[in-house]
Amino acid sequence: MAQPKIALVGNLANLAYEVCKFLRRQGVYADLFVYEHELAQRTSNPENHDPGVLRDNPPAWLKIVNANILPAPIRAIVPNAKAQRFADRVLSKRRLKTTLREYDLIASFCLAPWFVQSLHRPYVSFSTGSDLRELAVENSAKGHHAASIFQHAQLVFFGVDPGSLEAVRRLGLKNAIPHRLPMDTDFFSPAKQPRMPSENEMVIFHPANLDWTDRSSGRWTKGNDKLFRAFARLVGDGTRSKLIYLERGPDVDATRRLVKELEIESHVVPYKGDMTRAQLRDNYCSADIVADQFSTAAFGQITMEAMSCGSPVMVNMDLRTVGRFYEEPPPVLACSTEEEIHSQLKLALMPDQRAMMGNRAREWVMKYHDWKVATNRLVLQLGNILGRPLL
Repeated sequence: MAQPKIALVGNLANLAYEVCKFLRRQGVYADLFVYEHELAQRTSNPENHDPGVLRDNPPAWLKIVNANILPAPIRAIVPNAKAQRFADRVLSKRRLKTTLREYDLIASFCLAPWFVQSLHRPYVSFSTGSDLRELAVENSAKGHHAASIFQHAQLVFFGVDPGSLEAVRRLGLKNAIPHRLPMDTDFFSPAKQPRMPSENEMVIFHPANLDWTDRSSGRWTKGNDKLFRAFARLVGDGTRSKLIYLERGPDVDATRRLVKELEIESHVVPYKGDMTRAQLRDNYCSADIVADQFSTAAFGQITMEAMSCGSPVMVNMDLRTVGRFYEEPPPVLACSTEEEIHSQLKLALMPDQRAMMGNRAREWVMKYHDWKVATNRLVLQLGNILGRPLL
C-alpha cells in the first residue's frame, strides 16, 4: 500500500511551514501549499524562518500557489485589469483543486483553502485563533461558511483560550481538540552564554503588536498600555530598568504619546518594524523577562518561543483552563491588570526567581511541545483519521 500523502494549505505566521518541515523530518509524505500573497507578509514567508529556502534551493515539498497564471495570449485579449484578476483567480483555484485531489488528507490552516469541503477529501482544520473564536461565530455569510468548515472537519485543532472554547461550544464541535504545535526547540534554546543578570537592572522584551486603543466589542487587543503603565511605576520605584519593544501594529503613534506622557523615554528602546526569527531568539535569551500580551487570556508563539529559550514570561493566561489540557499548566507569570503586572515585575527582580522560572519554562516546553514529541503525536492523530499509519 502506498504511503499516504498529506497536503498542508495556508501558512499564516509560518505555522504550517514548521509543521510540514517536522512531518517531513519524521518521514511523512507531506507537501505545503503557500499562497503567493502570503509571501509578502514577513511573518508568513518561509524565508523568515529559514533564510534562502526559497531563493537558493527550494525543497520539492514547498509549493507556491501563484495568482497570475493567465496565459499571455489570453491576457492580451482580456479587456481590463479587473477582468484579468478574476480570470487569474478562477484558473488558480481550478488548478489548486485538481492538485489537492491527489492527496489522501488535507490539513487546512486558518480556513485555507476556502473551498476545502468541495474537494471531497478528509480534512483537518488548524484554527489560528480569530478564525474560530470570531469569524466562525459571526452572523454573516462568511461566518456561516467558516463554521461549516470547522463543523465538517474530521478533526479541529484549536488554541486553549476562553474565546476558542466558547466557540467550540457554540458550534457544537465534537471533533475539536487543543493543538500542541511542534516547537523548534533546537533553534529556540537557551543561550550558551546567558547574560549575567543584575539585581539592580531589569531588561524587559515586549515583541507583541502594539494594539490597545480599540476595545470595541469582539476585538482581541494586546493590552500593551497596561505594561507601559506598570513599567512606569517600576521606574518610579527607583528600579534601573529598560523596556525593549517592537514598533509595529495599529497603535504605534498612540504608544509614542503614552511613553511621552509617562515620561519614560529614557527607559525604553523601540525597535522599528519586525524582527527576524534569529533577532527574536537573541532578544528572548538576553532579556530578564519577556512580556507577551495582557488582554486575551491565551498564549501563542511569543510565549512558546520565549519559554523554549528558557526565559520567564509574563502573559494573561487562564491557568485553570489551560491546566485542564496538560498534566500541569505552563509555569508563567500570569497577570492581566496594571497592578498585577507591576507586582509580577517586582517579584521578578530577584535573579534566582527568574532563573528558576526560566528553567521550569524550558522543561515544560520540552515535555509537551518539543518538535519530536508534538510531531509524533500529530502523526498518530492523522493516521487514525485515515485508518492507516502515515509511515
